[in-house]
Parts: sequence; C-alpha cells; structure tokens
Amino acid sequence: MDWFIKYLQFHQVVLLVLICTLGFLIGKIKVFNFSLEASGILFVAMFFGHYKFKLNSDFQTFGLMLFIYAIGLQAGPSIFNIFKKHGKQLYALVFVLISTGAILTLLLSKILHMDLDLAIGLFAGAMTSTPGLASAQEATQSALTSTGYGIAYPFGVIGVILFIKLMPTLFKVNITEEENEFQASLIDKSAEVVHKFVQITNKELDGRTLKQLSFSASVGAVVSRIIHEGKTLVPGPGSKLHQGDILRLIGTHRKLESAIPYLGQVVDDQPMQATHFESKRFVVTNKEVVGKTISELNLNAHYHVNITRIRRGGMEFVAEPHLRFQWGDRVRVAGDALHFGSIKNLFGDEMKKLESGDVFSILSGILIGIGFGLIPFSIGQFFSFDLGLTGGVLLAGVFLSNRGKIGTFIWQVPVPIIRFMRDIGLILFLAVVGINSGAHVLEIIKEEGIKLIFAGAILTLVPMILVSVIARFKYKLMLIDLFGMLTGGMTSTPGLGVSTSMTSVQRPLIIYASVYPFAMILMMIWTKVLALF
Repeated sequence: MDWFIKYLQFHQVVLLVLICTLGFLIGKIKVFNFSLEASGILFVAMFFGHYKFKLNSDFQTFGLMLFIYAIGLQAGPSIFNIFKKHGKQLYALVFVLISTGAILTLLLSKILHMDLDLAIGLFAGAMTSTPGLASAQEATQSALTSTGYGIAYPFGVIGVILFIKLMPTLFKVNITEEENEFQASLIDKSAEVVHKFVQITNKELDGRTLKQLSFSASVGAVVSRIIHEGKTLVPGPGSKLHQGDILRLIGTHRKLESAIPYLGQVVDDQPMQATHFESKRFVVTNKEVVGKTISELNLNAHYHVNITRIRRGGMEFVAEPHLRFQWGDRVRVAGDALHFGSIKNLFGDEMKKLESGDVFSILSGILIGIGFGLIPFSIGQFFSFDLGLTGGVLLAGVFLSNRGKIGTFIWQVPVPIIRFMRDIGLILFLAVVGINSGAHVLEIIKEEGIKLIFAGAILTLVPMILVSVIARFKYKLMLIDLFGMLTGGMTSTPGLGVSTSMTSVQRPLIIYASVYPFAMILMMIWTKVLALF
C-alpha cells in the first residue's frame, strides 16, 4: 500500500483523476432523495487532504478560469435583460445578505470576545470571498485576518453547498415544476411567433407602399407574402397594397391581434401560386454576417427574399429590421428559391461549425480577462482595489459573448463546449479547494476551538436564511433565481456548480454573473468599514 501512496504523491495528475472519479461516484449516492453530485469531489478531496496529500494550486487557478469564463460566455447574451427587469430587487437582496454578515461580524466579535482582525477574516472566509480577504488584509495588516479566513472558509464552501441542496426541501418546492412555470412565463412574455392570412379591406391603405406605411415598425409584424389577384408576390419596401390583397403576416399573437382590425379581416390559409416561392431555414456560421442588422443585409433588394423569423437559444423572434445576427442563429427566409444557393453562401449554413469552438478565441478571451482583472480601481481616497482573476475573467466572458464579434473574432462559443468547460473547470477547482481545506480543518478546530468554527457557521448560514425568507415570502422569488442570487452574493463557485446541476435552465448562471461584481465590491467596502472600529 505504501508504494501506491508514494506513487500518488509524486503523480499529481493521477491523484487528481482518482479524487474526481471517487467524488463523482460518492456524489451519485442518494439518501432521502438527496445527493452531493459534483460536490462529492470536495469531500473526497478533504479526506485525501487530511492524510497530507497535496495538489498544485495551479490546477485550482486553471479550473477557476475555465469555470468563470464559461459562466460569462453563457450569461452574456441575456445578462442585460436581468439588469432591466430585476436589477434593483436582486441588488437589494445582495446588499442585505452581505450587510447582515458584516453586522453579525461586529456583534460576534463583542459577544465572543474575539479580536476584530480575526473576526474580519472569519467574515471574508464565511462569504468565501478571496477579494474580500485581500481587502481585509490590506486594511488590518494582521496575520489574524488570514487565520480567520482559513477557519471559516471550509464551512463557507460546504455550508453554501448544503444549504443550496436542502432549499427545495426546506421551502417545499419541486424544481421541475418551477422550471416549467419559468418556461411558461417566458412564453407569455415573448409570445409565440405565429402567422395569419389577412385580407385588406381598409380603403386608406389602397395604393400605399410598405415603406410609406413603415409597416414593420408601426404594425410590429413582418409581411412574408402578398397575394395580389391570385399571384403570390415577394414583398419589398416598394410593394403596394390594394384592397382585396391577402397578406401573410408573421408576428406575436398580441401584435397580430392589434394589427388585424387596422388592416382588414382574417381569412383561411391560402395556397401559394408562385413557381419558385419557398421558405427555408439557414444557420449563421459566416463571420462576416455576425453583428450586422437585418436591414443592413437588405436581402429583398439583392435576392428578392425576406427574413421572417430568427430562432436563437430556443426562442423565436420576429425579424425586425434592427435585430443583429449572432453566431448560430437559425434564420427563416421566404421568397424566390432560385436565390437560395446564394443566400446559403451568405449565411454560411454549416452545422459542423456549431459543434466546435475556436480554441484561440477562448484562450484569448481568458487572457483579456486576466489583464482586465489586474487594472486597479479606486473610489475616492477611501480604498482602491482590482477585480482580480475571477472578476476580470467573468466580466470578459460577459462582455465578449454579449458583443458577439469584434473584428474577425467570434467570441460566442457553442453551448456543448461551454458546458464542458464549466464542468472541467468546476471539478479542478473543487478538488484543490477540498484537499487544502482537509489538510487544516482538524488542526484548526484543535488549536482555535469550536467557538471560531461556530462563529464562521453563523456568518455563513444566518445571512442566507434571512435573505432566502425575504426573497421567497416578500418578493416571491423563484428558487432557481434564488440559487443564482445566493451563490453570486456569497461569491461561491462550488455553490453555483451545485445549483446548475439541480436545474436544466440557465437562470442561476445569468443571475450569478449579474450580481457577482456588485457582491465583490460590497465585500471590499464592508471589510474596510469594519477595520475602522
């Protein structure tokens, strides 16, 4: 057995693979419908750490970069919708979360007669905030601060994971039912894109062109075909409308229902008479098209066809002129089929390209994030800070994926590759965090006593419980939203990993990426404030 132990000590990659494999096996074990899943790696790693095994911290750094960048890539295209709709509410909850922890830190230092420098370290560790520790260390200039961080951090990691796992039971929520409710709400908000045939009876429209009417902008629907005197025509800006014409309109139920009384009346589906008229879907895989608007392509003028719908990320949109194309968009084109070959070349339409990512752009994006994280910021003369590795890489992923394309670089990455990056990054991170925590946790308990462990646990759990109750009963926040808000507010990467394994929707990722920068800066401010007492 000794030879095997020595082998693992000198071959860290083998040790890493062993920990991850055993962790996944343990994570699959269910007790009362509860399983650790990927977080099983953390506990296996702690066991190995207790017996003095070590893993190079570079594994953790590389894993963290992959995981955080993947989160940014996945959240980027949708993150600004969260800002508009839920930003104030989410930020208020994060403020309560971290401020509660800070106030408890001050109270516990008095009640338990703790050195405040040590208590500030407990606060940063309980919130699993490395930037918070850096800020606290700068403010206190005391070794006790990092000691407190080391004491509270293991339970900070484990406590968030266990709380996230237990939340569905505590709040009696079925995650699958909540996912279905969330998907239904998306359908209600975006409204399914449909088509209707409408006959023009409004005399005021007779002889007027679509351009004169600013049809798409005013009506909010797209005309994909005009049937005039039995002939099917491909509409363009100069197409004239006449009484008796039948339009094939594409739009949401709400838009069409409001437009129909202005135009005329709904009629049954009409047969298409045009010999070469077809409707076909193309996939955007041409870098030259990414970032351009529908109006900039002006397909009607060049090819006598119209774009009617765009499908993106499982959602379908009416093809409004201002919409910009993103990598992987499914574009529905209707019109003269004789030009479909040219349109195919224009969009690229190569599905194979969606199955592979550009490794160079992924690595370049991470490198940009690292550089951005090193830039120093300051708020007046009160304190200065930088975003660090995590914050910089996260913001780079968010910004680049939201932008989509800069020059010849396509920053968006296919979803399967993002998921693979996220999973690999998470297991590397969990393995090193676990093995480092396991090496010291028993020694810390013996040396510092249960009192400090208890204080750290209070700082981790009480703010989460308080905010969860407020979010559920006052704001009626869904659990999948709460997952993202809590893990982002606690800056807990392992907690986010667990929450993403519990739901099939991307909501926790998006909210995590939305609130994380705010939580990080707020932690830095509070550690500076506490150091003044």
